[in-house]
Amino acid sequence: MKRSFIGMLAFLAPCLAGCSGFGMSGGPPSPPPVAATPAAPAAPTVPSGAALGGVLGGPVGASLSEADRQTAWQAQVAALDSGQRRSWRGSRGVFGFVEPGAETGGGCRAYSQTIYVAGRPNRGQGVGCKQADGSWKMTS
Repeated sequence: MKRSFIGMLAFLAPCLAGCSGFGMSGGPPSPPPVAATPAAPAAPTVPSGAALGGVLGGPVGASLSEADRQTAWQAQVAALDSGQRRSWRGSRGVFGFVEPGAETGGGCRAYSQTIYVAGRPNRGQGVGCKQADGSWKMTS
């Protein structure tokens, strides 16, 4: 009896050793995990109402479509970031530009803004201050 048990162990040992690399499923090992592809940076969040600043934050801005407000906001942020004039063109014939002023203390920058609706210019001005997270907060 001992002899058959030892014989069976001698027979099974190589099989068990060979199967140990495949895990309990008996199949091939799982491939290593793949790192997730980094997501594209999100577009800046567009505030609403007066938080948009300048003419964009008033009745003219409120009359724009959401897409046009987004386009105008992106131009406003780009102008404040770069210190250079930025133009934009929306749908349905609306367009405009943002002229940033010199940077003041505390990371703030004055700007003027013109938005053309139905061919008529609407002008305004404001001040934007850069926040610790890199976003802009319009203070007027």
